[in-house]
Amino acid sequence: MLAVDIGGTKVEAGLINVQGRIIVSGRRPMIANGSAKEGLRAVRETIDQVMLHPRVREIRAIGIAVPGWVDANSGMVLKAANLPCWRNYPLAEELENIYGLPARVENDASAAAIAEAKWGAGRRYQDFFYVSLGTGIGTGIVQNTPGCSRPDSSEGGHMTINFRGPRCPCGKRGCIEMYASGKALARRAKSLIGKSGANRSLLAKLAKENPGGMKAELVGRAAAAGDPLAIKILEEACDHLAVWLGNIMDLLEPEAIVIGGGLGRLISAYAPHIRRRLKELAIHPRRARIQVVSAQFGSQSALLGAAALWLRN
Repeated sequence: MLAVDIGGTKVEAGLINVQGRIIVSGRRPMIANGSAKEGLRAVRETIDQVMLHPRVREIRAIGIAVPGWVDANSGMVLKAANLPCWRNYPLAEELENIYGLPARVENDASAAAIAEAKWGAGRRYQDFFYVSLGTGIGTGIVQNTPGCSRPDSSEGGHMTINFRGPRCPCGKRGCIEMYASGKALARRAKSLIGKSGANRSLLAKLAKENPGGMKAELVGRAAAAGDPLAIKILEEACDHLAVWLGNIMDLLEPEAIVIGGGLGRLISAYAPHIRRRLKELAIHPRRARIQVVSAQFGSQSALLGAAALWLRN
């Protein structure tokens, strides 16, 4: 199976076998802020890189994971805050015309949830709430996983936790994505480094040495080295996540919350902090039974999920 995971900053493509193993993969930058054709070109160049593998003859279909709202039946990308290049865009049809293979499109977090339900951390739960932490925040709600039915698509990253908060690219204010995504961590780090004394922190030093400027990855590196400023940024993000997840627990009462995405492992390291805050922020009588666990596949959950779109049955 050919799987494609398209994000706000990168495109990853890979060949996936029926056991959920990645045979080969490659990635390139995504042109999210250009034209629709430029965005498609970035996807095509990534796929073509993988198509050089000798097992390409085994490919029977293409699965595509993208952030935002999609129409899975028509294969259209309707709207995505992190992919402004595409609005009501027939992505599945475009790729079918190029490669002569049937294609399916799904929200990236929903696709990742399918992969975790079929092969990963979700296998031991009947239902769970999946959180993808990366450039943005995506969510998927999986119920009755033995059948691996399609998860309920949701844009939980655009739930407001502060109606007076900063304006989100989606148009709303105070979305959780504005406080705990990769972009949010980098933005918060930049604002704090500009304050008196903070420019002497390890995080500030790493940002100066990095040609790409401040990134969430640098916040994680600095925090792992014990930098107080980076730890403060991550604990703040986890406080906001706890507010949001407390509402999710009270509303859905899932067996588990599975945290994945590019930042999943970093944030999962602060799971004890989140659990402490949830004691105050979730009121469901059975909240203590709800597990908070790391996704098995981390940042590649969506890639595997794209393949699972064809293999889940």
